[in-house]
Amino acid sequence: MVASSNFRFRLESVLIYLGLGIFAFIAVTPFLHTIARSFSAEAPILRGEVYIWPVGFSFDAYERLIIGGTFWLAYRNSFLITTSATLVQMIMTILCAYPLSRTYLPGRNILMTLIVFQMIFPPSLIPFYLTVREVGLIDSWGSLIWPYAINTFNMIVLKSYFQALPRELEESAIIDGANDFKVLIYIMLPLSVPVLLTLTLFYVVANWNLFLPAIFFINDGNKQPLQVILRDMIWSMQLATQTASADDFERLAGMEALKASSVIIAAIPMLVAYPFFQRFFIKGILLGAIKG
Repeated sequence: MVASSNFRFRLESVLIYLGLGIFAFIAVTPFLHTIARSFSAEAPILRGEVYIWPVGFSFDAYERLIIGGTFWLAYRNSFLITTSATLVQMIMTILCAYPLSRTYLPGRNILMTLIVFQMIFPPSLIPFYLTVREVGLIDSWGSLIWPYAINTFNMIVLKSYFQALPRELEESAIIDGANDFKVLIYIMLPLSVPVLLTLTLFYVVANWNLFLPAIFFINDGNKQPLQVILRDMIWSMQLATQTASADDFERLAGMEALKASSVIIAAIPMLVAYPFFQRFFIKGILLGAIKG
C-alpha cells in the first residue's frame, strides 16, 4: 500500500514537472526565435529557415542599430525618463495610499469613490491632450511623468497592504511620540519592502516601454525615448529599402533581423532588472491583496 502510494506520488510529480517544462518551453520559444532572427542573415529569415537557432550567424543588425549617436541618445533618454518617472510615481503612490489606509481620515470613502470612478471611467484622449498642453508640458519630459504620477491599481494594492499591517504598531509608535510622517517612514515602509519593490517593478517596466504618450506629447527628436527612436529607425530603413536602387538594395537589406535585434535591445534592461525583483514579485502582490 505504501509502495503504491509512493509510486503514485512520484508519477504525479513527474507529470507535473513535465507539464510545467513543456509550458515553459512554449512560453520561451518566441523569445528564443526572436534572438535567433536577430543573429541570423537576412536570406535564411526570408526563406523561413530560422527557428530557435541562428542561421548564417551575423552581428550586422546590432551594428546598424548601435553605431551612431541616435541609439545611445535614445537609451539615455529612456533611462532618465524611467528613473525620474518611477521615483515620482512611487513617492506619490505612497503619499496617497497611506492616508487612504487610515480609517480615521475624514472623507476617506468619498475620496476612494472618486478614485475608483476615475479608474473605471478614464479621461478621453482629446481632453487629456488639451489639459497637458494648457499646463505647458508639451515637448517636455514632464508630460511623460506628471500626468502618470499615480497608477490607481498600484495605489489600491499598496493601500490594502498598509491596512493589513497590525494597527498596534502604529498605536505604540504614536504613544512614543511619533507623528504620522514618522509612522510612515519608520514603521510602514520598512514592513512594506516586498510590495514596494513589486510596484517599483511595475512602474519601471511601464516607463521603459513608454510609447504612445511620447508620440502624443514629444515633438523634439532629441527628447524621444528608446521605443520611439527604434520605431523611427526601422520605418526610415524600410522606406529607404523600398526606394533604393539596385546598387544600394543589398546594403540596405536586413529589415527582419533589424526588427528582431531592436526588440532584444529594448528588452535587455528589463531582463537584467527582473531577476533582482522576482523573489518579491508574487509575495508582494499576495500581501497587497490580503485586505480590501
